[in-house]
Amino acid sequence: MSGKKNVRRKPILLALLVGLCGNATLATLSVSELAFSVFPIISLALAAYVLYQEYLSAPMEGDTPVCTLLSFLVGVFGYSAFLRTQFPEMGTNYLSVMITLVLVIWLAIKMGVAERPVPEAEAQK
Repeated sequence: MSGKKNVRRKPILLALLVGLCGNATLATLSVSELAFSVFPIISLALAAYVLYQEYLSAPMEGDTPVCTLLSFLVGVFGYSAFLRTQFPEMGTNYLSVMITLVLVIWLAIKMGVAERPVPEAEAQK
């Protein structure tokens, strides 16, 4: 339709990492099956700091804020699905997997990855 979307990739990847590390930190502190580790806490602090610095250095224009939020939620629900796959006694991971898939599809559409190619005749108009 409008061609290439103007969405920056760095904040999206950092938001995914913050979502993963945030959920891993909460799981490390609250799930008894997991051994305590300081690494999710350190990586959460570093990823959040770098994301904040990225936010301060360049404005988020276009669909970047929405894509960043979607990426954060993909990280949270994706780690939850992974954790429930690893420890089945915690419950089913069906809802987490379905929410993650819907969010990934929505993110792909927002970023312009899942768009159909525009025929050359329509692109020249």
